[in-house]
Amino acid sequence: MEYIEKNKNIIITYLVNNKINIFIGKINKIKKITFNIIKKNQEITIKKTFFVKNPNFISLKQIK
Repeated sequence: MEYIEKNKNIIITYLVNNKINIFIGKINKIKKITFNIIKKNQEITIKKTFFVKNPNFISLKQIK
């Protein structure tokens, strides 16, 4: 089992509307049921919030 910590780079794959989405970013906050991921692309900052027990998750991996 792999523990995910704050400020680590991760890759998340998940389903939305029967399409597989991939999101790569750095974990900003970890709470009991949610965690926030920040992705900086050029000068744009994208923030996403994910639920820990989301049934649409396919994988969550840490980039080494």
